[in-house]
Amino acid sequence: MAEPRLLVDLYCEDRGHEEFSRALIQRLAGEEQTPIRLRTQNSVGGHGRAVTEFRLWQRKVVKGLSERVPDLLVLVIDGNCKDWGSAHKELRAVVDSSLFPHFVVGCPEPHVERWCFADPESFKMIVGQAPPADPGKCERLCYKNLLHRTILDAGQPILTTAMEFAPDLIEAMDLYRAGKNQRSLGHFVDELRQALRRLA
Repeated sequence: MAEPRLLVDLYCEDRGHEEFSRALIQRLAGEEQTPIRLRTQNSVGGHGRAVTEFRLWQRKVVKGLSERVPDLLVLVIDGNCKDWGSAHKELRAVVDSSLFPHFVVGCPEPHVERWCFADPESFKMIVGQAPPADPGKCERLCYKNLLHRTILDAGQPILTTAMEFAPDLIEAMDLYRAGKNQRSLGHFVDELRQALRRLA
C-alpha cells in the first residue's frame, strides 16, 4: 500500500515565489519526514491580481468546483512596503479558515528576492560571490534587480530569471541564520514547520 501523503496547495504571487516556496516546502517536509504531494494553484499575476484571483479560486473550492481541498494551504504574497505584521494579518484575513483549517501565510518583506540574500554564506557558496549590502528599501524592483546583477557579476548565466537559483540557495541555506537575518522568512519557516508537524 502506498504511504499516505499530505496534500499541500501552494498559491503564490508569481513564478519567483513559486520557485522559492516549492523548494522550501519540499526541504522542510523532507526534514520532518512527512511525505507530501505539492500542487501549485497559482504563480502569476503580481500582488493585487494574486489576492483577487485567490478569492475567486477560494469560492470555486467552496462550491466544490475545484479539486480536493488540501490538507495544508500555503499562501505566499509579497508584503511590498507594509510592515510584516500588517501585511501578514491582511493576508490571513483573506483565507477562509472554515474551508482551510490548516494554512500558512508567507509574506516576504518587502519582496521575495530579498529572501535569497538571507544567508550570506550559502549565497556565496552557490553564486560564487558574497551578496551586496542590503539597501533596506521597498522600491518595486530593488531586490529583483540586485539579485539579477549580483548573479551576473559573479559570472553565472541566467537562463530564465534570477529566481532559478532559489532551489539551490534553499538547499544550502542555514535556515536558522537566514530567519534571524530576514524575520519575515523566519516566521514563514517556523509556521511551515509547525504545520507539517501538526499534520504528520
